Amino acid sequence: MTPRTRGRTADRHWSFSRELRTRTEYRFGLVLVLLLVTFVLLMVGSSSQWVRPVTVALAGTTLVAALFAADVSIRVRRVAAIVAAAAFVTSLTTLGLHRTGDGTAALLCAGLVALAPVAIARSAVRRRTVDVHTVLAALTIYVLLGMLWAFVYGILGGFGDAPFFAEQVTPSTADYLYFSFITQTTVGYGDLSAATNPGRACAVLEALVGQLYLVTIVALVVSRLTPRARGRPSGETSDP
Repeated sequence: MTPRTRGRTADRHWSFSRELRTRTEYRFGLVLVLLLVTFVLLMVGSSSQWVRPVTVALAGTTLVAALFAADVSIRVRRVAAIVAAAAFVTSLTTLGLHRTGDGTAALLCAGLVALAPVAIARSAVRRRTVDVHTVLAALTIYVLLGMLWAFVYGILGGFGDAPFFAEQVTPSTADYLYFSFITQTTVGYGDLSAATNPGRACAVLEALVGQLYLVTIVALVVSRLTPRARGRPSGETSDP
């Protein structure tokens, strides 16, 4: 192989690697945007029972998008899509129910959302490289954890004997999401508080996990962030 041929091969390899890294980062960025859109839609949504299947559909879409961004096998993605569709159909059967229906929808959403952080974390660990892709993955997991805790609160409120909040008897998905992220970020406005011991225990756990995640995982990822070279890596040259 001549020096010119080796140079062209190195150029193609470097260009392909750069394109692949950019594409994976872009996919995780899309997942993060999808999560933010889901959050906004649920926060501004009404307390209608039709919010349940919509929430389940959004959770299923988030799971499939996260698995795609994590570059899992096509078989796993197909199974996840089937599970998400089955969960959506099941959520339609909760229409007409009251607290039990809310708890069932929250249980379905929690099951769907819980799988996404695992797939994303495995994808980030497999890459063995700390870059923008890893930062986006860490932020996506953080937002997913906040949503997961919100659905856990919905399960406790839907299947519990007493209302979940001390200040509100019939909370909506927006209330659970608001309480979850306020707890995770330890802002603690105090306008909503858990009324039962299981709810209080979960709130404490979420606050601890949220803060430990920020000061350990996110801080470690950011501290080891490797800046990407704007130009060609050193040592790769090609003859004119």
